[in-house]
Amino acid sequence: MTDRDRQEMQAGDPRLIVQWARRYAKSRTISFLVQWVFIVAMVVCIGIAASLTNMAYKGGNMVLFTISVVAMSLAILAFTWFSMSRWGGELIWQITQWLYGEEGYVAYLGDRDNGPTPWWLTALGGGLVVYHLAGALLVSFNYLQLKYMQPFSAAYMVPFLAIMIVYQQLGFWAWVWPVLYALHGALLVAGVPIAFTGQWQLLNMVVPVFGYGLAAIVVGHIYSRFALKQLQRVTRSGLPGETETPPPSEDDTP
Repeated sequence: MTDRDRQEMQAGDPRLIVQWARRYAKSRTISFLVQWVFIVAMVVCIGIAASLTNMAYKGGNMVLFTISVVAMSLAILAFTWFSMSRWGGELIWQITQWLYGEEGYVAYLGDRDNGPTPWWLTALGGGLVVYHLAGALLVSFNYLQLKYMQPFSAAYMVPFLAIMIVYQQLGFWAWVWPVLYALHGALLVAGVPIAFTGQWQLLNMVVPVFGYGLAAIVVGHIYSRFALKQLQRVTRSGLPGETETPPPSEDDTP
């Protein structure tokens, strides 16, 4: 659409309605927020188990080490099952619909069909889990410092997020997450003192992963409110010709 077309569009123009409807659909992020809450809870459990594994390994406590490894493995399996199961998807859908209330359901499909998820996309998601499991084990055995786990994660996470954004045809807000995540990793590698130390080292992963993800979700939600108001404004004006005087009815004929 050219600048001239945008200037010529008035409230009630179908093109303007479609434009704001598309922007609204692409920026509805409450479903991502619901997923975010579940994922945060599960990943925190994995992180705690990984930290306990590291402490037990350093202290030579094999009983605690074994228990921590089992707990971490179970937490990862639970995370994988929830992410890929139909039950997890249905639960997120129901909570999302309840939170949106009267706004109902809307989705932007663009030029992509609504068929099953491609196998390669599922493989990338599974690879993400395996990759971070390998990272957690490297941290547990002191092959990788916990403060550098985030750059290690960014090497896989950033391309993965970019592919997901393009495939799902999400709005501009979604790019906030991978851009900030990549920037954070680059700053850590460059030696910028932004890493947590001591007992707070776990936050080196928690804050970038979930903080930047939440920032993207909030940006999207705020923009969706703006887009919805614009959509209501242009539709409230009516479609062209709607205000024309209707032809007289038979009862009005003299």
